[in-house]
Amino acid sequence: MPLPKQYSLMYAPILNFLSDGAPHKRKEIKDSLIAVFSLTLEEQIMQTGGRGKGIFDTKVNDALFYLIKTGMVEHNDTTIFKITDIGMNLSNMKLRVIDDEILTKHGNGFRILSKQQEPGKRPEPVMQKTVHEKIFLPSRPNAAPQKSQTAAPVKKDLDFRKVINTSRQGPWRQKVERFTATYSEKMSPEESDAIKRITKNKDKNLPLGSEDVKTLYLLFEKLHAQDPKSLLSVLCIDEKGHDIVTDANGPDLT
Repeated sequence: MPLPKQYSLMYAPILNFLSDGAPHKRKEIKDSLIAVFSLTLEEQIMQTGGRGKGIFDTKVNDALFYLIKTGMVEHNDTTIFKITDIGMNLSNMKLRVIDDEILTKHGNGFRILSKQQEPGKRPEPVMQKTVHEKIFLPSRPNAAPQKSQTAAPVKKDLDFRKVINTSRQGPWRQKVERFTATYSEKMSPEESDAIKRITKNKDKNLPLGSEDVKTLYLLFEKLHAQDPKSLLSVLCIDEKGHDIVTDANGPDLT
């Protein structure tokens, strides 16, 4: 099942996941959606054109925003979510699909659709009151299209596939220990297994097209897009992929 085109298709599976009544972290909700829609790693990290926003993360944020606005879900901070009584009532209807109209009808009175909006298109929020709401602010569908610009060329100096091979000829195990200690919560079981297999492999050079190298390469690319300085520091490499000398306490993060 491909990544859903409309964020509203995530309403039902999110409510179904939260229907156990327990508070859940955002990562747990995302993992449940990944399982429901059978998303590949490429679909999970796919980004919009020049804006660099994760499509999957944006849709999850939009769905949670309207579930909170209509009173179906409550949250104590930006990462913990719990279903409400009216959310449980809607979940108990066992609807396969919940759209904006159904959410509005059974919600707390907050209206998602207006007469000026066409069904299926992403609406604007009615109001913003708290800082928390800004975190889940949906992207604006009616914003004027940006002028066509030539995308800046991507620097080819840093190739994580080569970094994997180069690093394996050096202090690879130390890098793995620092990496897993820092990013263990962000890694899937498949990614963890790929790192273990690469570490156990005694060959000096691994095929750049192998599945394990590809899996680790995509993971590095995703983390580098989120926080390049942190990843490079953990891996002890510079922007060109060259190893940097560190002291016993690790690289300088300043």
